[in-house]
Amino acid sequence: MPFLGHSNFFDVGIFAETTRNIDLFSSNIYLTQMLSASLEQYLQTKKEYEVALTEGDELLTAAKEVELKVIEGQFHMTSAMFDLWSEHYS
Repeated sequence: MPFLGHSNFFDVGIFAETTRNIDLFSSNIYLTQMLSASLEQYLQTKKEYEVALTEGDELLTAAKEVELKVIEGQFHMTSAMFDLWSEHYS
């Protein structure tokens, strides 16, 4: 027997809240993973930067400095996405 009601059963009633919570949970997991990976990459790049600085390798130091700035940008992007999801689901 075909269902003739609402086209998305999970957009109404108690299922709507559950769907919202699942969306928020999965987004938080994704963003947390993204932040964790960025932090690991930042720490590794910071070590490489310090080694290059100690060895006096100006070219590598400059390259690692740019990498660090890019990773810091990832931190800002992740933070903005957390804020966006917070606003969207509040």
